Amino acid sequence: MGFLICGGVAPQISPVYRILRISRMGIDTVKLRSPTIDESLADFLYNQTILKTGVDLSTGETLYAITNGQLEGSWDSRISFNVMRKDWVAGPSGRTELVDCDPYILVETSLHKVFYGQNVFGQVENFPGRCRLFIDLLGELFRCPVDKFGDPQGALPSADRWEVRRVDWAEVFRLTPAAIGEFFRGISHCKFPRRSAKSAKYGINSVHFPGSFTTLRIYHKGPEFKEHEIPRVRKALSFYYQRQRGERLQVNDWFRGQEGGDVGNYRPQVEKRIKALQRLADNRLRAEVQINAEKLMYDFGHFPLVSEITDEYLKKIHDHEVFKLLREGKTEMETVRTHDQVKARLNSIYGKRSANGLFAFWLQMTTRGEDVVQTEYGRSQFYVNRRRLVDAGVSWLASNVIIIANEAALPRDFAPLRTNARLCRSPVSNHSLFNQCPVEWGQLRAAA
Repeated sequence: MGFLICGGVAPQISPVYRILRISRMGIDTVKLRSPTIDESLADFLYNQTILKTGVDLSTGETLYAITNGQLEGSWDSRISFNVMRKDWVAGPSGRTELVDCDPYILVETSLHKVFYGQNVFGQVENFPGRCRLFIDLLGELFRCPVDKFGDPQGALPSADRWEVRRVDWAEVFRLTPAAIGEFFRGISHCKFPRRSAKSAKYGINSVHFPGSFTTLRIYHKGPEFKEHEIPRVRKALSFYYQRQRGERLQVNDWFRGQEGGDVGNYRPQVEKRIKALQRLADNRLRAEVQINAEKLMYDFGHFPLVSEITDEYLKKIHDHEVFKLLREGKTEMETVRTHDQVKARLNSIYGKRSANGLFAFWLQMTTRGEDVVQTEYGRSQFYVNRRRLVDAGVSWLASNVIIIANEAALPRDFAPLRTNARLCRSPVSNHSLFNQCPVEWGQLRAAA
């Protein structure tokens, strides 16, 4: 469950916080390890996380959820919060062993969904600042005690002292669904010499390259949002409109479609927002680099603290990993994309039915040669097909492809790099309902 849509009118926010919230895409999932905590705080937190959810009693709606388990995937917007008493250390033999240790906290979540409730649009930067707000939020949710002066007493350690064990940096690009499909058709034909066939898992809408240092994922946001996000966002939006109007309707009544009260008044608004997000997601290609603990240890010589990680460092790794992948597959991707351009041009001129036959004819001309193909077609059919290719501006000579105008859906200059003109940079506006951030703690404090 995402934090952000907590209902109510947002209280006044400091200018510093407003600067943070008007930020741009980048940070998504993070995994943080706290310094050692004392046993009393460990017991307090453990007892809290056995069943830690914020529920609005008037509607039964869950405002947030904290789980002791692991996150299911990139779509999971819960917070994984664990009080740990064991750690992996190097033993006498050189092997890592799981041994008892003083308690510490291990937390994992999507900062983008914590602050904005979705990761279709909006951008999150300033890694140390965001982590500080997030840790402060956890302290507020757990109601960690303070002394008589208002200072933390056994509260969560300062965010700057937490170690970073994972951080994802993502960039989103604006492309049509047809262009995104063409991109994946191209990359699925590539051979990456430094990545084993088992590691490169291709799908219709995504590619996934896991590694010990980094993991690279490029995927179409639309199908993922439709499959995993819509039910959660729909519940959150319906709750938002209920609270804005001061209603106390049961959420289950709305989902069962029961009429009564003003249910019908806000149902169209919810569906309108859902459809708008889906349209946006359908036109978004997401390139995400997951930076693992091994990479962080290698670069810093130790697990870096939150205060040591900069956005520039994260952007540099993202650019390097994406560029390395594209460089390995560049030639084959260009070849396949050229095939797609030929098919798209034939479709646009002759229609799909005639284009299929002409495309098969063109493939034989490029791979077998004009003289061979001429012997296998009737004289009139051969010359008609050849003339239609010429009229379409398509050449097969010397196995090269020349297209007069690029009619393919995927722009020829596109690459999922931050320097590309199709990079999405729009922030979440101050007035967006997706900017009802839980760090404005009023509603959460009342419901916790």
